[in-house]
Amino acid sequence: MKLDQKFFVPFMAVCAVVSMLFIVISSFNFKHQQEKDFAEYTRNNKELLTQSHPYVGKSDSLTLGELTGSPTVVFFWASWSDKSTEIMEEFDEFKSTHPGINIVAAVVKDATEEVESILPEHNFIYIDGTILFNTIRVPGIPSYLLLDDEGSLVSTHVGYKKGQVLEYLQ
Repeated sequence: MKLDQKFFVPFMAVCAVVSMLFIVISSFNFKHQQEKDFAEYTRNNKELLTQSHPYVGKSDSLTLGELTGSPTVVFFWASWSDKSTEIMEEFDEFKSTHPGINIVAAVVKDATEEVESILPEHNFIYIDGTILFNTIRVPGIPSYLLLDDEGSLVSTHVGYKKGQVLEYLQ
C-alpha cells in the first residue's frame, strides 16, 4: 500500500503528536514509579537505623538509630544544586520553630572543601549520604525522608518547591 503524497505531511504530524504523548505519559509514569520505589526501598531497608554513616568533617560516624527519641528528617543534597540551597533555608526555618527535631543533611557525591564551607551556616547533622542515597535508590536531589521518634519511616518526598517543606512537615 502506497501513501498518497498529499497525506504524507498530515500522517507525519499525527505520528509526531502520538509519539510526543507517549513520551510525556511514559515520563510521568517513570517519575511516579521512581518515587514509589524510593518509599518502598526505604521502608524495607532493615539496616536504615543501624548502618553507619561517616560525619562530614569529623573522623567518627553516626547511625540514624542513635537519633531515636525525636523525629528526624534526613535530606539528600549537593552543593551544586540550587534547590538544595533553598531547601536548607527552609529546614533552618523549620528547625527554629521545632527545636526538638533532628535534621540530618546527607551530602551526596560532593567535593569535601565545598561542603565544609557550608557546615557553619546551618545547625544540621552532616553525614556522607552517598551510600545511603544509592542503597535506598533516591531518585533525585533534593529529596528527604521523615522518621518518627522511634525511627520508623513516616514519609518520603522527592524534589522541592518553595514553601513546600514547612507545609509538608507540619
